[in-house]
Amino acid sequence: MPPQKASKSAPKADASEKARSGNRDWMSTSELATKIGWREHALRDAMRGRDLPGVRRTAFGYHIESSALDELTTALGTAPVKPNAARR
Repeated sequence: MPPQKASKSAPKADASEKARSGNRDWMSTSELATKIGWREHALRDAMRGRDLPGVRRTAFGYHIESSALDELTTALGTAPVKPNAARR
């Protein structure tokens, strides 16, 4: 019988980080994008590689503190213009 290989899966995120209860003090990128009027993918692109106040990168995305909403809005500026759909 051949030897068993070690699992290559990434470690799971803590249950406290994944919990989606109503009384948590952080929000996801989709929630932040809805609040400030951005599209989620444009917001993720804008946040990538930047050290923003109240934003922490986790194994499954971004952990955004709710109290940093005003600071993030001023740091990110206005939402980029949504491009037109490509004509085929």
